[in-house]
Amino acid sequence: MIFSKEQKRVLVKTGTVILALFLIFICYSYVIPRTEVEIDTVYHSSYSALFVQSKMNNAGTQEITDLKVKSSIWNGTEMLVTETNYPGILKAKQSVKLPPLIFDGPHADEYDLVIVVEFNSNEGKQNIVYNYKIKDYGNLAWHDQYFSF
Repeated sequence: MIFSKEQKRVLVKTGTVILALFLIFICYSYVIPRTEVEIDTVYHSSYSALFVQSKMNNAGTQEITDLKVKSSIWNGTEMLVTETNYPGILKAKQSVKLPPLIFDGPHADEYDLVIVVEFNSNEGKQNIVYNYKIKDYGNLAWHDQYFSF
């Protein structure tokens, strides 16, 4: 197949743009120093129990240390259950699943899930608090992140 000069020019420009986008993606993902910590949390309501599962992901390029995650379930002003996990160090692009937080209570009640995440990074000690409302009998999911260059 023979390409005309115009077609060759379009192909070269398209290839250049694709290569540039690829290099930008690689630099962002692996080269540019940044702290990016994500937490994915899921609440399940089943006949046997109510429980919360969480996963921490270090999506950044820098290691975080002294990772501590404290999860608590509240029914109004009464704390039903609390648990603290110490995953410790998360290297870049590493993730960790936390043990499920199981609690008992009426399925129709509203609960507050409070997750406190503490870790050290190049920016110093970080202390982040997430508060989620559990209601309407459902299975719920949340995604949050801390981001810093």
